Amino acid sequence: MPPRHIIHVNDGGRHVTAYDPQPIPARHAPSSVTLTPPRPTPTAVSDALFNTQACLNCGAPLTGPFCAQCGQKKAARMGSSTVRKEAWERFRWFEWSTIRNALRVLPQPGTTAREYVLGQRKDHPHPLTLLCLAIGFLLIVLGHTDYLRPELPSEAAQRMYALVAGYSKWSFSLGAVAAFASMWMVFRRWGYNAAELLALALYCQAVFIALQMVNQLPLVLAPSPGLLKWHKAWSPWYMTALQTLMLMVALRQFLVLDLRRDGWRLLLAGALFAALKWQATQLYARAVVELVLWQMGA
Repeated sequence: MPPRHIIHVNDGGRHVTAYDPQPIPARHAPSSVTLTPPRPTPTAVSDALFNTQACLNCGAPLTGPFCAQCGQKKAARMGSSTVRKEAWERFRWFEWSTIRNALRVLPQPGTTAREYVLGQRKDHPHPLTLLCLAIGFLLIVLGHTDYLRPELPSEAAQRMYALVAGYSKWSFSLGAVAAFASMWMVFRRWGYNAAELLALALYCQAVFIALQMVNQLPLVLAPSPGLLKWHKAWSPWYMTALQTLMLMVALRQFLVLDLRRDGWRLLLAGALFAALKWQATQLYARAVVELVLWQMGA
């Protein structure tokens, strides 16, 4: 009960004491209006954006090379030297924070790349670190499914398998090459340099590898020669379609595109990615076969 105030009244010479109860404030009904966060707007990337005395991660004033609020180092615009330096500084393989932040990339690779490029780098994994981590997990999964092992093992086949497996590890970068090439051809004049678009391509490639690991789960849970044969025949087709769709989603998030105005650009980038990735895969496979045959003395 709210406190009551004492009131002294002089009533014809009599001194009367009374209590004035405070009115109980009416309860306000909760508002039914739901506030939605503002949609991000396109931000032009330039050197002037990073020439600031405020932290690009949390907005606090900078008094030194590191932010006193969040601990992030003052961000510089991405370039070839920046990519190498930050990859070396943040190369931590099995930290829980790295794995936790890596999981945030899966649904929003474009948003993560956008925030990373614009300077919010403390809470996001470096794209090269994330890609290497994803490739490591994929190789473990492929080892359990015997996906690359020859069907008719022999001494020559085992030697050939070892050579093919060694060269095939580099094939996991073909998606990033195709993604970067398609982005550069369509969106190179949108204010982002090659290193910044490459960061987006590497994040996309990490998501592609995560999709590939999910695609391998049936072979791990229910392995059979028939399923393995079907999987090898059809998975390149539907996986290319899924990766193309994910690339277009990432580009829309990264560039904050309007589908009605820029939808044709997304479709063009997706078509270029699918064509370039397919062609690169065919050329790489042919080159590996020729190289292995040459090493085998055939």
